[in-house]
Amino acid sequence: MQQIDDEAGTEQDAAATRKAFDDALAAVAADPTDEAAAQRLADVAARVKGTAAPSRAEDFDISVDVERAGQLLLRGQSEQAELVLRRYLAGRPNDPEAMRLMAKIAADFGFLEDSIKILRRSLEINAERVLNWIDLAKSLHQQARKSDTPEHIDEAIVAIDRAIALDPTNEEAVAYKAALYVQVRKLEAGQATFKELLDVHPDTSTGWMNYSYLLKTLGKFGESVAGYRAAVGVEPTNGGAWWGMANLKRARFFDHDIDAMLAALPRLPNDHARVAMNFALATAYDQRKDYESASRHLRDGNALRLKMHPHDIDAMRSGSDELIATYTPQFFKKRAGQGNPSKAPIFVVSMPRSGSTLVEQILASHPAIEGTEELFAIQQLQGEITERQQAKSAEAALKRTDLGDLDALGARYLELTAFHRSTDRPHFTDKNPGNWRQSGLIHTILPNAKIVDIRRNPLDCCLANYAQHFSWGVNYSYGIEEMASFYREYLRVMRHFDTVMPGVVHRVIYEDLIEDLEGEVRKLLDFLEVEFDERCLRFFETDRPVHTPSAEQVRQPINKAGFGRWQKYKPWLGELEDALGSAVEDWRR
Repeated sequence: MQQIDDEAGTEQDAAATRKAFDDALAAVAADPTDEAAAQRLADVAARVKGTAAPSRAEDFDISVDVERAGQLLLRGQSEQAELVLRRYLAGRPNDPEAMRLMAKIAADFGFLEDSIKILRRSLEINAERVLNWIDLAKSLHQQARKSDTPEHIDEAIVAIDRAIALDPTNEEAVAYKAALYVQVRKLEAGQATFKELLDVHPDTSTGWMNYSYLLKTLGKFGESVAGYRAAVGVEPTNGGAWWGMANLKRARFFDHDIDAMLAALPRLPNDHARVAMNFALATAYDQRKDYESASRHLRDGNALRLKMHPHDIDAMRSGSDELIATYTPQFFKKRAGQGNPSKAPIFVVSMPRSGSTLVEQILASHPAIEGTEELFAIQQLQGEITERQQAKSAEAALKRTDLGDLDALGARYLELTAFHRSTDRPHFTDKNPGNWRQSGLIHTILPNAKIVDIRRNPLDCCLANYAQHFSWGVNYSYGIEEMASFYREYLRVMRHFDTVMPGVVHRVIYEDLIEDLEGEVRKLLDFLEVEFDERCLRFFETDRPVHTPSAEQVRQPINKAGFGRWQKYKPWLGELEDALGSAVEDWRR
């Protein structure tokens, strides 16, 4: 009887904790600037651990050899694990767990078709294996991304659903299904699945972090702040969640937040978390107007990230030299009249943190233009051309490409982007800042496509990049000299394209756009050959998912919040001005 009473009391306590947790989440979502609400959520989130529903225990025996292979895999010793598994499977070829580990090795080495085949066979032997269904979903998803085969996505969802049917509370399965939906842009389904996950696993810090990013994408900023606070309340060493919250303009950092981050900093599990935490602390001190402390954490975070992912300044310059040497007036004269005639694409290029998302949002508000997202179709196509021609660079490959094939390359681009389109509007945006380097390729295969270059004052632009912890890539932004060199190369290459492709690129100066929105929008729409539409001036009313760090800003009216921000940091980051050299003054042309 005592045991029954204890269990009932435990359940009541858990229910009370969950209700307090839900109430605290709602309070922060309603007002992200409420310090008392934030503190309550931190307190109750720390108690929510242990209230999650247990997953089903897999009921099967694992041999000593298979267990050893699993340990080898955890230590990254794949080749040794494969040898152990091959010897074991020679005697017991139908062991589902051994087959699962062998499939994992195949996937890790890029043999996805083999991985899928092994996992399918293992599930024919035993269809009750949850982990095998999960791994099959992962391999199918990877194959879809590698081979551009959307049908594999549907198969992956079927596989993950089989895992969830067997174990409805399996955290890994439900989390993967939610992430899968988000990656294929089924955002409402992703949101619903995240809710299912967090309902049974409220103590998953990673789950709250990923859900909060989706909420930000959907424009639910208060709920996003609350979700990030739940993530760091559950696990204060989740550096990524602290940075996610810092990346929300509506989030406010309080004394207890800074204390928690500073206390967690020495206990962080890896350099990735340390990088994210330093960027989050920089934002927190920036809100306090303590720019000296903010600069110190920016230096620490950037230095560590640059060490992990160096940027090669000389290689970047060599690449620019090759671009300039390739795309000459003679190059374009020889290819005149070639390429795909489509007028649908509108490419928005720039340095990151220069207003490209704002321009995209303005254009997406026009009834003739569909806003997509940050696309990588040109990069994929560039890789395909380079591989086909067995060339060392895309420029070398393009020079070898037969003129008659340029139309097909343009058509291939349109094929790659079709997945991201959901309307029949005559034009669509391809907003990827890094595509400025591909402007020559774009004009070669899509001569009627429009290219818009949005440019920002180099000091504010470079500081904004230096203060941004990007999810991946953009390695040049983590060093002062690297950032300045990249900006100078951007100017050099775009000036070259202005010379050899006159009239092809329309330049929008970010500061001019902020000062005279209607005037600059009218000029932009004239260049695009579409009628002026008042909705472009009310871009912040346009309801669409935005996946970039500027998701909040483009849902608000124009403001000058970022103007002159550099001046606040000049005493501690003054070498940026010297590194930019003449670009500080001569950047508009």
